[in-house]
Amino acid sequence: MKQIQLKGLREQAGVSKFGLFMVFILIMSFITFGLKVVPLYVDHNLISGVCEELIENGEAANMTATEIRQRVSSTLRINYVTDFDPSSTTMRIENEQAIIIIAYERRVELAANLDVVAKFDTVLQ
Repeated sequence: MKQIQLKGLREQAGVSKFGLFMVFILIMSFITFGLKVVPLYVDHNLISGVCEELIENGEAANMTATEIRQRVSSTLRINYVTDFDPSSTTMRIENEQAIIIIAYERRVELAANLDVVAKFDTVLQ
């Protein structure tokens, strides 16, 4: 009878097709998740950047909430951000300083019946 000789771990090399397939699936899942979620945060940073610029320049203290919404809306239109409702921004003045509150949530379909909900609540002074 012929005996099968097993090789030691040092002599074995490579990866199985199944292992390679699982690594590919894992990498593609992370890429898909990133491509869906990262734009939400990029848009939010743009929105908060516009409002923060208004506060730093001192323009926000002399503007009404409607004027701030129009300014944010026009900037978002230029940058092609379509899924933001300008009424999500509110403004109040305390101690002669403007405070802008940005509160909204966005829902993005990740796959089939799985959604990602991003909730943003930013207070800028």
